Amino acid sequence: MRAAEKPSPKADEQTGWSNTTDLGFTVTSGNSETEGINLHSVSNWQSKRQGFRLKLDGLRSNTADDPYRQVDPGFYWQPGAEPPEGVTTTLVSPDKEPDTEKYFVEVRYERSVAAKPRLTPGTLSWHIGSSWDRNLDAGIRGRLVVYTGLGHVWWTREDLKFQSNYSLSWTDRSEETPDPEKDDQFPGLRYNWLYENRWGKSVVFHNEWTFNINLSELSDYASNMTSSIRVPMTQRLSLRVSLHWLYNSIPALEDIDLVAQVVVVDPDGIPGNGDEYFETVESGGSTVELGSVQERKEKLDTVFTTSLGISF
Repeated sequence: MRAAEKPSPKADEQTGWSNTTDLGFTVTSGNSETEGINLHSVSNWQSKRQGFRLKLDGLRSNTADDPYRQVDPGFYWQPGAEPPEGVTTTLVSPDKEPDTEKYFVEVRYERSVAAKPRLTPGTLSWHIGSSWDRNLDAGIRGRLVVYTGLGHVWWTREDLKFQSNYSLSWTDRSEETPDPEKDDQFPGLRYNWLYENRWGKSVVFHNEWTFNINLSELSDYASNMTSSIRVPMTQRLSLRVSLHWLYNSIPALEDIDLVAQVVVVDPDGIPGNGDEYFETVESGGSTVELGSVQERKEKLDTVFTTSLGISF
């Protein structure tokens, strides 16, 4: 077993900007009309004692409904009757509309407490930052989190990096459906880690996890974890495969239709005398819309992506 190499002192003192951007794009046409794009970008600036990080994540897809034929204008028939013979129709292909929208932006500044390189193992640093995300599928129109706290560097070896951060946070969120059981604004505790492990000479595994809990209601918390594997293709190009978990312990509400499958029961067999009534059945019969009810969305969203990355 090869002994782990000691980090180079110069590596901790490198300054300037670095960026890695991954972009994936999907288009289908013909029997299905879809288009989608996913973006992941991390920009870092660092000096001996300071660091700045800008992270962008985005996923958007547009999908068109199935085509249908529409009867041309100018034809007449009685309600309940069949359309007359010889009607003409036109094929309608609906335009693509947004189907999935997930966005995330985070900025963070940190500085070492002691007068030594910020990325030296064992270094304690303070930080301040803010993140904003939108996940319309999960019912979240916007969620702003402002945080500040301390961070600790555990390892900065060439083949292994790990850093954890502990913060006090303030959250301001807006959901598509108002929820009287949840706070729109609340103080919280936030925990975050950054883990990177190099497998062999080139393959890199990366894991980032963020957990934020509402101090006013401890059953209300959110977890955001991304695991990815990056395989280099050239000096600057790479292939990235990632799996993203988004978890909300108390999901947002949504309005859904309340329907019943019914058959008409006529006890005396004489139609129209007012004793008929509906009986619900498991299937068949007619569908009756009874309005809407509120239901909570799923707690967990899982997103799998593949993309091409460029680093500089």
